[in-house]
Amino acid sequence: MGVTILHTADLHIDSSFGFLPQEKAAIRREGQFRILEEIVSAAERYRVDAVLICGDLFDKPIVSFDVANRVANILSRTSIPIFITPGNHDYFHASSPYNLTVWPDNVRIFHTTVIEKVELENLVVYGAGFTSQNMFRSALNDYISSHGSMTGSLHDGKLSVMMLHGELNPPEPRYHPLYMKDIEASGVDYLALGHVHARSDPQRSGKTIYAYCGCPEGRGFDETGSRGIYLVDLGDTVKISFLPLNGARYYDLTVDLSSSQSPEKAVAQALPADMKDSLLRITLTGEIEPDKLSVDEIEGRISASAFYVNIVDCTSPPLNLWEQCGDDSLKGIFLALLKEKLNEDPGNEERKLIELAARYGLDALSGKEYVFHDNS
Repeated sequence: MGVTILHTADLHIDSSFGFLPQEKAAIRREGQFRILEEIVSAAERYRVDAVLICGDLFDKPIVSFDVANRVANILSRTSIPIFITPGNHDYFHASSPYNLTVWPDNVRIFHTTVIEKVELENLVVYGAGFTSQNMFRSALNDYISSHGSMTGSLHDGKLSVMMLHGELNPPEPRYHPLYMKDIEASGVDYLALGHVHARSDPQRSGKTIYAYCGCPEGRGFDETGSRGIYLVDLGDTVKISFLPLNGARYYDLTVDLSSSQSPEKAVAQALPADMKDSLLRITLTGEIEPDKLSVDEIEGRISASAFYVNIVDCTSPPLNLWEQCGDDSLKGIFLALLKEKLNEDPGNEERKLIELAARYGLDALSGKEYVFHDNS
């Protein structure tokens, strides 16, 4: 008989959102509770057998009672078993929110670094958590060394899942190292991972399928794109479906204004179609006359539709490529040689290459970084 689980991680509830104005940061923190509510609603809608929250449910090891109580209340709105493993941000300790009495009966917290198991009707769930900011030893390796395989056949044919917060094959074991040989030896049907905020495609090691579901909602401009959770169907095969959620979306855009007659139009064309609840960082590049660009005006227009916008102006005034041509200097000689090529009346594509060579050469002779100027 198959079972279905919902796999999520890294909600980081009660994040500071320090890059935002205070009132907008408060709105974003409120939005994190709505994401958790959406996850619980999805669990009910798909009638899953268990929900796995694989670390960093909270952003810090200590949160206010009100925050912890609100999270517990949201999780109590379902009778579905919910399993939580503390991560490196919200590790278990004496003053941990996980040590409060607010948690409903359907919630089980793996609060030690030793892998424990919980048996449901058709499923065995294994898990372990952080008890400090770092976790240098592998709980999985320790378990395999002591107990051997976790294969479901040891449990009257029940399917088995394991939930851990950690890093796969890290160069330095700092945040719970997990190694392929141990994953393969575990024999569990599915390993639900947390810690890495970008979701991964499902992979296989031995009979075990493993994956990072990523964070269900971005928290910064390094977490762009669609975010959500994994719905995992376990049976004769493992089927994993990505469920996008309705959280805030981050966009990190670069707009080249070179040769643009209307900077406002160029920026508008790069914007997403639906900017509701969107946070945008827009980097302007290229060469443009300063009097043709009003960053404040562009930012003001976008702010009317987006939740937050930050424009970074990296443009520069147009460069007169041939101004130093013929000067008694290395730059002058270099430009004169290229100018001779232009005087031969080359084709359009060759002319572009000569102009690019002039730009690269001037950058190099000026000791600047090697910057590509695309004026096509």
